[in-house]
Amino acid sequence: MRNKDNTRYILACVLMLILAFIECFKTVHDLYWASEPDFDRDIAYIHATLSGHYGQDPNMVGQYMWYNPIIFLLETLSVKLSGAPINVVVARAGAYINLINPIVFFIVMVKLFDYKTALASLLAFAFVLSGNLPCWGSPTYSPWLISDTAIQFLFYLAIFCCYKAFETQKWVWFVILGAVTGLTFLGHSAPAFVIILILVSLQAQKVLIALSEKKYRLIGAYFLQGAATAIPFIIFAFPFLYYVYGKYHLHFINRIILECAPGIFARRETVTLLKLNVTFALVISLIGFVWFYFKFENKVLRKIIWSWLLITLVMYVYESAVPTLDKKIHFNLPDTIPAFHYFFYFKALQCIFFGFGFVYLFNLAIQKFEVYFKKKRSVSFYSNLFVAAVLIYMLVYFPIYRNRYDFTGLRQAALEKGLEQDKIDVYNFITKSVPADHVMLCPHGLSLFPVMPTAIKMVSVETYFSNPYVSYDQREADRVKMLDLLTTATPDSAKHIFSSYHVNDVLLADSAYQHYKQPSFATSNVIFHNSSYTMLSFQIK
Repeated sequence: MRNKDNTRYILACVLMLILAFIECFKTVHDLYWASEPDFDRDIAYIHATLSGHYGQDPNMVGQYMWYNPIIFLLETLSVKLSGAPINVVVARAGAYINLINPIVFFIVMVKLFDYKTALASLLAFAFVLSGNLPCWGSPTYSPWLISDTAIQFLFYLAIFCCYKAFETQKWVWFVILGAVTGLTFLGHSAPAFVIILILVSLQAQKVLIALSEKKYRLIGAYFLQGAATAIPFIIFAFPFLYYVYGKYHLHFINRIILECAPGIFARRETVTLLKLNVTFALVISLIGFVWFYFKFENKVLRKIIWSWLLITLVMYVYESAVPTLDKKIHFNLPDTIPAFHYFFYFKALQCIFFGFGFVYLFNLAIQKFEVYFKKKRSVSFYSNLFVAAVLIYMLVYFPIYRNRYDFTGLRQAALEKGLEQDKIDVYNFITKSVPADHVMLCPHGLSLFPVMPTAIKMVSVETYFSNPYVSYDQREADRVKMLDLLTTATPDSAKHIFSSYHVNDVLLADSAYQHYKQPSFATSNVIFHNSSYTMLSFQIK
């Protein structure tokens, strides 16, 4: 009987996902390029991987991989299996691959709570709570294969494993938890860091209790549990950890990346961000929060969720304050990851509180109905009514949902990028005709697109997509200096700066090429030209 009752929730889940998939598919099905620079970075890593250079920084000579590999490895596999152009796969694959996120989210909610809470939480996750926030700013099912949104399912799996480990105290679950957290780190550093902080919080609480009760033998067991988690984490995270820790020792030099606050998350947009999150759904979530505080009884889950809430909230506020303190009073605090990543997982928790609130309000309405009409209905009737209430909410909200930024703004930007034919011609020429180990000197504005996705080396890459373990300021200053020298009477003494970067090619806008002066210490020839850009081979004598 229970399985039959649960079927209605599963069918409702499938219906919701079908509707969401249709919108995601319509958004990307005909695209050839995706607009965000994240995709261009991924394309560069795909080119490097396909050419047998996994582990290298695709855009910087002699440097190593600095960005988490799971997404571009999935995209690389998709390219190999489909035979489609890399840019097409990257632009369109998200509608399919990202389906795993709402599916895993729903399953985990069922396992941790119940079908009603899971379905209501899925309503918030897939349709409601993201509002007009971009997919990298709020958890949802998105058509864009950006790492923030694409690998969040691993975070939810880790939360489930965390519960099983601390609830059962079985070693196998601590091992699995470590492995899943390691895989999460391969996908994105932010959720892995949140999970690690949750684990530290939970285990620290247990150690403090053992100390207060003088149960010192338990402390050793707790440290062994930590080791059982840490070892598989290191093993599974090794394909990325080897480079960022083994090669770079996690020593950030280009720290401005850690303080990235794009779009709506810019400090000046704080009021707008708050307004976007003050919605009717927030009221339901707050009701769910109050219900959870007073009524939820599972002690282990309570600790996990409280840790999740406090960590994401405190770290979001902290990371938002770090850049301000640095700029205003030159007070430097340790950085971890950009603040908006913590906000992302704070919103994920809001989806759960929405589920609690929705179920509570539904049950309250049923109680009022039964008291007023002095009549009770069957459990099956109320279950069907609950599913209907979720689906009606979804349909009422659907016109707002289908006009969100993911489906409109990002699609329009992608279409416009696909019309930048002169830049696309530059990309095609470099990938087909210029060796990937050449070093390209180009203006700041061209370093993202069209140059970055080609996987050719560069003197300097745009600020937020430059290797964070290598000095950006020096390379950028040298790039600017070299470009200036090429439009003036370049002295012979400037030869060393071009030689130190091993510059092989130069890409200039035609407006700049008109002022180009060949240095006396080099030879150059035009190897590509269109109506907007000129590329020269550049050889130092």
